[in-house]
Order: sequence, then C-alpha cells, then structure tokens
Amino acid sequence: MNETLIQTIALNNGQAVQILDASRTIAGDRWQVTLVVRMEIPVDAVSLPDTDLPAMEEIKKILGETVIFEVKKERNFIDEQKKQSVLDNMKDTFISISLPYLSHPEFPGRHITRKFAEYKNRRAWER
Repeated sequence: MNETLIQTIALNNGQAVQILDASRTIAGDRWQVTLVVRMEIPVDAVSLPDTDLPAMEEIKKILGETVIFEVKKERNFIDEQKKQSVLDNMKDTFISISLPYLSHPEFPGRHITRKFAEYKNRRAWER
C-alpha cells in the first residue's frame, strides 16, 4: 500500500498522530479514497493504569518497544474530481471527532493495556 503523509499533529499527551493518504485508483477515473491515522506509542513513555499488568519489561517483550494505534477510513468508487474534497472531509471529520479522545492523557496507557488484553485473549484460545 502506498501512503503519503498529509499531516502530523502533536497531541497534548506527548504523542503524535500521522494522517496519511493511502488512496488508489480502482477503475478508470474511480478511486478508493483511504485515510489512515497512525500513532506510534513507545511503551516506555507511558504510565499504565492497570496495576494487574506484568512488569514493563514483560509487556515490551510481548508487544514490542512500540505499540501502534491505527484507524483506516475508506470510501469506494469516488470520482477523481471529488477525491481530494472527500479525503479532506474525512480528515476534518476525524480531527474534530477523534482528536480530543486521542489527546486524553490516559489514552496511550489504556491503548497498551487493551493490546495486552487482546494478546492474553488470543493466547487463551490457542491452548
């Protein structure tokens, strides 16, 4: 997938969000307009809210040094002449609705906690 960086936004919680255009042509002058929002959360840089979690080194061994938060929004069969306005609208809507949530001081720690819980659930099914 080819991605082009549109904007990077620094958040009040110390994190940064990248907004990317991953749009592609699908037929003639028709596009699949794709907006990708990505945040790389360094595990060491957050305080985790759940005291039932293992030590930070154990979490890093399981999840890695960085945990990715990613959202992908897609619109299909968009006319080439409307592609940019659709992409801009998707970006503006995401920023107005989701940025306050992503900016919350506890978001990075909660996201890492959620990813660790997902890992534990997958492991439970593997047994």
